[in-house]
Amino acid sequence: MSEVRKAWSWRQAFCKSDLPGPTRAVLQALSMFMNAVGESCYPSIEDLVEYSGFSKNAVLKHIDIAKEAGWIEVSQHGFRGQRWKRQEYVARWPEHDLVAPSTSERIVKNAEFEEKGGARGGPPPLKKVVHEVGEGGARGGPKVVHEVDQDKNSPLNNPIPVQERKCARDGESDKNDNNGTVTRETWMRRLKKAHERWPSYESDGNKDAEKAWFALSSEDREQASKMLNAYVAVCKRQGRTKFRVFANYLSEKLWEKLPANAASNGGSVELAKAYGKVWGVYRFADLLKPPNSMPKPPATIEGILNGGGEQAEAEKLRRLALYGWPRVVDMHNHAARRGGGLTVKGKLVPLADEFLQVRVGNDIWQAWKQLHGERGWPWFGPDRDLPEWVYMPKLLTEEFPSTLEAVRAALASFVDVYARFAGETTATQEAAE
Repeated sequence: MSEVRKAWSWRQAFCKSDLPGPTRAVLQALSMFMNAVGESCYPSIEDLVEYSGFSKNAVLKHIDIAKEAGWIEVSQHGFRGQRWKRQEYVARWPEHDLVAPSTSERIVKNAEFEEKGGARGGPPPLKKVVHEVGEGGARGGPKVVHEVDQDKNSPLNNPIPVQERKCARDGESDKNDNNGTVTRETWMRRLKKAHERWPSYESDGNKDAEKAWFALSSEDREQASKMLNAYVAVCKRQGRTKFRVFANYLSEKLWEKLPANAASNGGSVELAKAYGKVWGVYRFADLLKPPNSMPKPPATIEGILNGGGEQAEAEKLRRLALYGWPRVVDMHNHAARRGGGLTVKGKLVPLADEFLQVRVGNDIWQAWKQLHGERGWPWFGPDRDLPEWVYMPKLLTEEFPSTLEAVRAALASFVDVYARFAGETTATQEAAE
């Protein structure tokens, strides 16, 4: 692993940090616009809203949280008053304030590594090494002198591994007193993290929340924080748009009124890896919804549609795949362009057990492709742009006359499981009945 990649495992670092879940989701969306070493990127707030799934206000709020915690550096890019002015975002390590190295700095570090021949032998000298680098890359041109650390153990060249940083941070943040109990300072930090996830956080009173928090036992505080996302998710599914202050949730122990299965159907935010099990669940869940209305076709296409016959049917299916399920099309494009996953609520995660890997290009894969075409569902794209394996609903164990029939049965089985799990009848079931 190169030093640059080793130094900038930034995504893994913030995902394992103690940032609130929504903040990590916004950072994950932001990271999609960065290169491998976390250098500057300039997405608009609208871009971050689209890729994170949060509102504009929520995105701005969690950017501020990440900035305050030291995980990103934000500055203005562009001239004052220009319409194209954007925010510039750079990845940071909060422990060392290490901003991603510039291109010239990485060239110098690579030159140093090559001169040392990659040797890992004796102790490195603790002095500075001077390199002369051609300015602008021209041979024989003016030289620029750089001083770089030759100490391989410096934080810049060999940062502390993520797990060690996390352990050190946990040791500092969750300080215990001499009796082994968590200190009030630590409980205050935990209160702040929980409170930030409450829908009315911006207008809530901190003092009332603090008073209600410390009136609870330590076990109740932990349970209140653990069940908070589930409680909010259940309320939103019931149509609630306004929430009481956080102090009421705590003082009345509202999480105890949740149904027994609320935790598994709760609102925890998860990142579904592209082409993975959870990603597949949410993809098919969208495909089982009725298609969007079609835009008005051009006169030529309208003539084909009105003409009837096989050509009209083929055009209808083509337009369905193009316009019927735009969210699925976006999932495909996003996965193909950046290998990016999908930020989802964890409600459907248990259905991931209904999926198994299918090798791209084999007979089962071709049968799934044919079934998508029959229904006018958007397909993933050319096989050459896909990974070797993609998760699809698992086949049943019984025998079928053809692979296509086996795939149809697998889809019907998933539809049935999904309908029972979601507690509602899908459009596909209604059509079948």
